[in-house]
Amino acid sequence: MSNTRSKRLIVTLTVVVLLSIPCIYVVNVLRSLASFSDAYATDWTSTFVIDHLRTSGDWPSDWDDLRDEYDRLAPASHYAWSFEELQTRVWFDWGADPNAVRNADPPQEVFRLTSGRQVSFNGDPNELIRNYLRTGEDPNRVDPPIGPHGGPRHIDVPAAENGE
Repeated sequence: MSNTRSKRLIVTLTVVVLLSIPCIYVVNVLRSLASFSDAYATDWTSTFVIDHLRTSGDWPSDWDDLRDEYDRLAPASHYAWSFEELQTRVWFDWGADPNAVRNADPPQEVFRLTSGRQVSFNGDPNELIRNYLRTGEDPNRVDPPIGPHGGPRHIDVPAAENGE
């Protein structure tokens, strides 16, 4: 009987292990997918901030200051979130002193994801922004706009077509 019990235990453990492997894989894939969204939010928002600095010369004072960059660089056919949703994914220090950001070592935190994750495809956004302020170089500059179709997100509809 002991031999039968041992065999059952071995079979049971083998089944549990074999079923656990795909479950662990699925959990890791789902975590990765969530990280991808945050990585894009990180990269694109830091791109918008750097482009705003490049085109205006001013530190953005709120999300409205980044609206033009969003409209110009992120066409609706490619961008994953609305401008409003992006604001819920990213915290940015609008009141930071650009000179302090430029001179900070290590980089000053002016940017973070609200999820608490620290993910990016292009690198630490705080470091990218600091390096742009130091050198004026943007290795991740988006030109033409993100995605295959570029152009503005908002299309003006002629008065005759929108019922006015």
